[in-house]
Amino acid sequence: MSREFLTPVHLILANSKRLLAVSSNKLDEPTLKHMTTVVQQSSHLHNLINDLLEMAELESESFEPEYDLVEISHFLNEVRNMILPSAIEKKLEITTQFASANLLVKTDKLRLQHALMNILTNSIKYTDKGSIKLGYRAVYFRRRLGIEIFLQDTGRGMSEEFQKRLFQEFAREEEFSERDPDGTGLGLVIVKRMVERLGGEIDFQSLKGEGSTFYIRLPLRAIQG
Repeated sequence: MSREFLTPVHLILANSKRLLAVSSNKLDEPTLKHMTTVVQQSSHLHNLINDLLEMAELESESFEPEYDLVEISHFLNEVRNMILPSAIEKKLEITTQFASANLLVKTDKLRLQHALMNILTNSIKYTDKGSIKLGYRAVYFRRRLGIEIFLQDTGRGMSEEFQKRLFQEFAREEEFSERDPDGTGLGLVIVKRMVERLGGEIDFQSLKGEGSTFYIRLPLRAIQG
């Protein structure tokens, strides 16, 4: 599969948005409604193709993570700063809880960043008030020293029924799917496969109406000296 699949969809989306922005005050109500639908569905198709391409890449035998040693405190602060404007827009607080020791994780920085941003974006989307906590701690992972990154929110949480399907392809909680027309139901599937390709694992806890916590566990290397 090729990224060229995205080109025509991107052109449709970009030109539809431009037309809507320029001509919205000149369009009658039915035409405006149709144009809005074109933009929404083009955006959804763009996201869907992008997610499918990413899944194909992760499942490819040629996929090779670009490993490097990442200092986790600095890295998580970078992630927090990237998502902070979205949190501020919803008047949500993002707090951090870092282990005192400087720790190095051997991982693909951009892939891990992508996974965390995906989870944080969902946390902000489904948290109407309260806070989101981002942090890490040292743990034993697969019988050796590891690190556990956690992302905790005070959002809507997930029903027990949906939790069973959370990492299934195209799984979406019906109660919120209409409020998120751009959602594909593939985001967390990609996150899970990405974390596993990085040699880690993902887990979560959630209680309806009280929030969710996601855990990403990875191999760890401590800074020497």
